[in-house]
Amino acid sequence: MLRKSIKMNVNRLCCKLTIVAFTLQVLVSIAFAEEILTLEKCINLALANNQDLKIAQKRILESKGRKQETFGNFLPKLSASGSYTKLKESPRMSVLFGGIEQTFELGPDYLYSTQLTLRQPLFAWWKIYHADEQARLNYGLVNEEYKEMKNSIIFDVKKAFYNLLLARQFVVIAEEAVNVTDTHYKTTRALYKEGRVSDYDVSRAKVQLVNNQTKLIKARNNLKLAREELLLLLNTELEEDWKIKGDFPREKREVSLQDAMEKALRERSEIRQLMIQEKVGKVSIKLARAENRPNLDFLANYEYTNPFYNKEEWGEAWNVILSLNFPLFSGLSDLGRVNQAKAGLEQVKILRNQVEQRIKLEVKKAIFDMEEARERIEAQEENVKLARANLRIAQERYRQGLMSEIELRDAQLSLTQAETDYFQALYDHNVAGAFLDRAIGKYQ
Repeated sequence: MLRKSIKMNVNRLCCKLTIVAFTLQVLVSIAFAEEILTLEKCINLALANNQDLKIAQKRILESKGRKQETFGNFLPKLSASGSYTKLKESPRMSVLFGGIEQTFELGPDYLYSTQLTLRQPLFAWWKIYHADEQARLNYGLVNEEYKEMKNSIIFDVKKAFYNLLLARQFVVIAEEAVNVTDTHYKTTRALYKEGRVSDYDVSRAKVQLVNNQTKLIKARNNLKLAREELLLLLNTELEEDWKIKGDFPREKREVSLQDAMEKALRERSEIRQLMIQEKVGKVSIKLARAENRPNLDFLANYEYTNPFYNKEEWGEAWNVILSLNFPLFSGLSDLGRVNQAKAGLEQVKILRNQVEQRIKLEVKKAIFDMEEARERIEAQEENVKLARANLRIAQERYRQGLMSEIELRDAQLSLTQAETDYFQALYDHNVAGAFLDRAIGKYQ
């Protein structure tokens, strides 16, 4: 019975230790797992952590508050006040009566006063309306500025992500070139021992190997720089061994130049900003012209005081006022404000034309670059296959002594160049596509 109890306790202990070991293994694997970043995750991180974008969001809130402030000018203003005054002595009046001066107190030596004041603008020659309209337009303007910034950030992240993909692929190509030349170097040494090639051939193979190793070092350094550039845009702390996941999209994209231009001129936030600024300029002219126009206000006051008409008691009084204010001469400052607003509006119109021309050029460049890169991709796809086949044939013929070392090296260089050109074309095509999306305002 004792042995059976001990055996059961041992089994329980083993089960517990197994569970603990498994839990520790899971925790360690989670702690040391590589952080994988997709393009979508990179974009989300950049948008969440970009400081300029956060400032733009606060500017939107600021503009919203200003819009609420100007709308409040339509509404009545109600204020209350209260005071207590203690006099050195009571107010008195002296009267000469029958040759005798007599003094009378006119009230107590204190004064309580409470007052409510209501003010309502009745007509301000549209100044309040135009000020509110201007605030609403400015709110739309800062929203468009936010969209423009977001549009640029997403493009920058996509370009940096593709740049990292290209740098990673260039490392693969460089490693492949080193492996090929290392195999060639070993083959040449073996042939030299057999007396089939000279020591000069061995030396040339060695030089080519070292050159490719140097290119690999440079490619790895470029990969590090590309990682840092992307990390700078993400503005966040990542695991030291973080990696990206993804490849260059290879699908062909059909785009109409006319449709893309029309969409860009319709959707780009820069154009919308200038359209809003034109409206703001027109409203500013109306505001400037209204500065020398009359204002009509309604005021109502209610007072509750003690003493009331020199009696020590509480009493109430009220009054209403219609106030008309008509500026007669402002030293020509109102005319200066009108001229300023007109000049500002003309500047915006000129700038809008410039921006439209620039956006059209951006769309054209993006589409032309995409088409050119697509043609290079199609040409290099077949070229890479031929270069690989040529290298295999050249390596075999070189081992058989039917091809010179120079011809083999040309085949190696041809493959490296073909692969480099192919992935460069893929990079250019995708960056041009991202640039086109930015040009038409897709990321907004």
